[in-house]
Amino acid sequence: REVISGALAIYLLWGLMWTHGYSILGHLQPGSFSYLDILAKLDFASFNYFSFVTMTTLGYGDISPVSPPARAMAITQAITGQVYLAVLVARLVGINIAQNMAKK
Repeated sequence: REVISGALAIYLLWGLMWTHGYSILGHLQPGSFSYLDILAKLDFASFNYFSFVTMTTLGYGDISPVSPPARAMAITQAITGQVYLAVLVARLVGINIAQNMAKK
């Protein structure tokens, strides 16, 4: 349980780290993101939403990176988020197999 809980905590903290990165970029380079709701303002909650939608590769498309740094960040987050999950599942399966073999 601790391994799974720790892995989940890391995944969620990673999403929050990217949220901060997008928020900083949005403040340093206004216009780095485009969003469908013209009246809305991109705030921390919006960047948090964008971060987790990107990390899970869900990609609703209501917020889009338009500047090269924003696109690079989104690509990097999507790739690392998926690689993290793939490696985590492979590791957990490997641990399970090793434990079953040790019992026999």
